[in-house]
Parts: sequence; structure tokens; C-alpha cells
Amino acid sequence: MPIDHRTESMPGIPAATITTPTNNTRVENSEFVKGTADNIEGEQYYLWLVLYNYNANRHYPQDGPVVVSSDGQWEITAFFESIGRYDITAVAADQNANEVLLLYQAASESSGDYPGLPALPSGCITLASVTVSRREGSGC
Repeated sequence: MPIDHRTESMPGIPAATITTPTNNTRVENSEFVKGTADNIEGEQYYLWLVLYNYNANRHYPQDGPVVVSSDGQWEITAFFESIGRYDITAVAADQNANEVLLLYQAASESSGDYPGLPALPSGCITLASVTVSRREGSGC
């Protein structure tokens, strides 16, 4: 009988997993990230995927908030801009944190510059995280 490693969902408490990629794998410059989520309801919590670049010591929110399907599945393309080690983190953002992340996203898209954030905004709850490495010679 297979073992289910997912954390148990508690009513009202946000939960998420990252199923792809797995911990300690190598990724390309763009990679599908997939997972599951429970108790992520618009108005209370929003699911965001954030990359932490160890070399830059910065957090890079990906396009968000992430849409969770009715069966709890989600997927998003993440962009790894440089070679090195990254944490891929799924966070639940409250209303205020969601606004900060949306403002960062809008300003970055407008300017074409994605400087990253020195820290996650207050109101972000880390739900799941995996560490990956961007391969040499991948992408541009």
C-alpha cells in the first residue's frame, strides 16, 4: 500500500505541497512547478510561488497569485534567471501581503526590471519549499 506523504489539511488552515520539481534536482531556466493546495480562499489567503536565489540573496515572486483548481491542483512556470541554487517556496499571502506582491509584480512588469525583494512581505506563511539548482548552459 503506498504511503501518502502529504500533510493533513486542517479546516481553515492553508496548506500546500510542491510535487514537481523534487528536492535537490536540477532545473532549466524555465520549469513547470506543480503542487496541491487546501484552504486557499481568495479574500483570506492567496497562493504565491516565490524563488529565493542564494547568490543574489533575494526573493523573486513569480506570476501570481497562483490559480488553484477545484480539485486542489496548481501549476505555474517559474523562471530561474541565473545559474545557482534556489529555494522554490509556496506561500499563503494574506490580503496585505498579496497587495505588496501584486505591486511588486506590476512595477517589475512595467519597468522590465525584476530586482527581487530582500524579504517576504509580512503576512506570508511558508507552506512548502524545495531546493533546486539551475544547470549550467541552460537557456539564455
